[in-house]
Amino acid sequence: MMSHSYHRYPAKFIPQLVDKLVIQYTKEGDTVCDPFGGCGTTLVQSKASGRKSIGFDINPVAKLITDTKTRAITPSKLTEAREMFLRKSEQLQKRKKVVLHNERVYYWFDKKVVRKLDVIYASILAIKDTETRRFFLCAFSHVLKNCSRWLMKSIKPTIDQDKEFPDPETTFLRHLDSMIKKNELFHASLKESGRLKIPAKMKLWNSTKKLPLKNKSIDLIVTSPPYVTSYEYADLHQLSLLWFGDDKKHFKNWDKVVDEFIDFKKQFIGSSHKKVAHNEFKSKIAEDIVAKLELQNRSLSQSVASYFADMKSAFAEMHRILKKGKKACVIIGNTELLGVPILNAQVATEQMLNIGFTKSKLIKREVSNKMITPWRDSQTGKFTGHTNPDKKRAYEYEYVLLMEK
Repeated sequence: MMSHSYHRYPAKFIPQLVDKLVIQYTKEGDTVCDPFGGCGTTLVQSKASGRKSIGFDINPVAKLITDTKTRAITPSKLTEAREMFLRKSEQLQKRKKVVLHNERVYYWFDKKVVRKLDVIYASILAIKDTETRRFFLCAFSHVLKNCSRWLMKSIKPTIDQDKEFPDPETTFLRHLDSMIKKNELFHASLKESGRLKIPAKMKLWNSTKKLPLKNKSIDLIVTSPPYVTSYEYADLHQLSLLWFGDDKKHFKNWDKVVDEFIDFKKQFIGSSHKKVAHNEFKSKIAEDIVAKLELQNRSLSQSVASYFADMKSAFAEMHRILKKGKKACVIIGNTELLGVPILNAQVATEQMLNIGFTKSKLIKREVSNKMITPWRDSQTGKFTGHTNPDKKRAYEYEYVLLMEK
């Protein structure tokens, strides 16, 4: 679908897979849910297929991206907004107004680059229409990494000492124009099928908690849960969080995420700061995995234990909201930490069966084109780059787990 490349995001799952699942297990007018909504792949595909959808994610950047991707905008509105943006940008470039930022902004961005980004940002804020302004802000968020000191090939917060900064406005307009073309195709497709107004909603929510949905209200669940040690993903979007967190008027409460970033990361699934007992897993396989890890690295074993406990809570919620006889489709990958196989798919199967699901099918497929580093450090278990001599492949295969209520 045309809007999927609006913004980089870790561990995307392929739209074609979601499309196939949605069409096979629902009919038009049904409601699809993604408890780990991420960048909105499930919601976009559901809308394109004439299904209502709702997603949840703890990350405000994920909501910004998804809200943008699921709203096809009348093409002429974007063309007019682009022309207005250029006029406003030209005016603001002549001014010498200094904008104060969080100190961490200057850690990641050269001061000259910051001034140019300030002009772009102020020009975007001059756009009155909310959806159009959000579209431009999504493009702005995407190019922040390009314009920063962040090493482009890394999802980890790594400084590139030799990086040559591209011109921010040129970089922004190039990506914006790409998005505008894709939106035009998306809008035309939805208009032709009469699906422009099909609802697709994303909510900020911790999906290990009780979801704001009624019992037996969902016709299909399609989701790709975060990987083990997923709290590392919070780092990837910290540039957007930092920049928008400076703007309390248009991004309420984002400053709290920035000021309490460590606490924010602790809320992610699998944070080692949570203490859990092994009998909380509803899985003997999970208990064995954690026991083996404890012999080598207590902190890492606690993180994996927390992950399994969080996933059990999320699966219980999926069971509650799903209608009887309907499917939950979970795309999940296995990995290895410190030589211990982390059998996520098998653990998820056992947990869901113990919660009350019945297994329909488990399909193994090779991981392809996911925007996440495929390597882990064999000593620490953390994601790493391809140049690390201690690297080991993280996710070579993934599983599509089909469960029925």
